[in-house]
Amino acid sequence: MNPFPGQPSRDLSGTASWLAREMAPAWPVELLEAFCLRMSSQGMCVSRALMICDRRYALEQLAHAHNMADDALRVMAVQLFRHFEARQSGIPGLH
Repeated sequence: MNPFPGQPSRDLSGTASWLAREMAPAWPVELLEAFCLRMSSQGMCVSRALMICDRRYALEQLAHAHNMADDALRVMAVQLFRHFEARQSGIPGLH
């Protein structure tokens, strides 16, 4: 119960669950770094920080990469997306 009616509640218990849902999965560090560098070489600046903590941003960048005329970048995007799917479904990734 909020002791101060009319004021926003200070209960942050829902915040932790929201953050857990919205965070992108942990990416393979080397693959993410190579992906960001390759995107940069194509003129697309990709934020590693946003790739890690914003699912929507990460998926948008993977979609952009997949649609570019760069086969190596497309392969990286597919690998990262498969990692994303595996983490979302709870299936352990291939090593």
